[in-house]
Amino acid sequence: MNPDPLTKIVKTGRKVDPIIFKALANASSSKFQSPLTYHFRTGGKRMRATLVLLACAACGGKIEDGMNPAALVEMIHNYSLVMDDLIDRGVVRRGKPTVRVKFGDSVALLIAMLYREALDDLIEKCISPTKTRVVAVQAMKDIIEGERLDMLLEQAGREDPYLKTQRVLTPSFSLYVEMIGKKTAALFKAASQIGAYSARANFLIVRSLGEFGWKAGLAFQVMDDVLDICGQETGKQTGKDIIEHKLGNAAILMALRYLPRGKKQEILTTLRSEKVSQAMVMNARRLIMETPAEKDCREIAEKYLHEAKSHLSVLGESDYRDGLATLADAIVSRTF
Repeated sequence: MNPDPLTKIVKTGRKVDPIIFKALANASSSKFQSPLTYHFRTGGKRMRATLVLLACAACGGKIEDGMNPAALVEMIHNYSLVMDDLIDRGVVRRGKPTVRVKFGDSVALLIAMLYREALDDLIEKCISPTKTRVVAVQAMKDIIEGERLDMLLEQAGREDPYLKTQRVLTPSFSLYVEMIGKKTAALFKAASQIGAYSARANFLIVRSLGEFGWKAGLAFQVMDDVLDICGQETGKQTGKDIIEHKLGNAAILMALRYLPRGKKQEILTTLRSEKVSQAMVMNARRLIMETPAEKDCREIAEKYLHEAKSHLSVLGESDYRDGLATLADAIVSRTF
């Protein structure tokens, strides 16, 4: 196997970029192409596109049959990222200015809307368009609900009347898992299922691959939370979740279980401050990293990883099934 699985993942997933660019070109003015493609040209791992392609091939389908479905899933993912940066007022993604910073909030909203509209054209080009549409639409509904829960776990920073009255101040870890299940794991699940549909797989295999994607997605988000607090050179702002007042972060929630009352209150005070300074971010990160939170989170991610890979037993042995397992491993071992 490649000693750096993510390098291979990027290479595989990027095969869908020309399909995405063509779909965007067909959906809008030629004068709008540079802003429309900017977000895709900034990078990205294309994990979800790769997941579709590997799932399709592991189910006995042809890689080319998975290309349009993979482009579809990648479009959904990047649509959600542009919207997420608008909602969170994000300034850096993949080490570059976000779409909203580069072109302004209004244009970023138009870009996200066009991504959403271009999805229909891609769905119609899939092997099983009706089944694919059902899965894709459900995934987008789940992502919206996950985003809602994520905002409710923010401790400050927004003046929206609904959020101010519904804010969750003491979330359980199960609520956190529900949130990341909707916001992140749902699309991993959809990618696996859509890949299986592209190979005309039977219901049992589609369901099992959906479970694989679901658990892999949970592992991915737990690790994303760890990297946000403890990682280096991730391409995002260091401590972005702290800056955005988010209590819905696995590492933060775990650390609060260990910290004495005074230090726990320091972190909560930071998250509930209207403006979070860099000094406050660094102090909160230091307090979190004093605890076994990172170790606990990695163990949780490993558990989800093990459960995810167990669902691959419905597939026959192949390099593509091994590729799915390698992709899941890379989700947990990644450093960015």
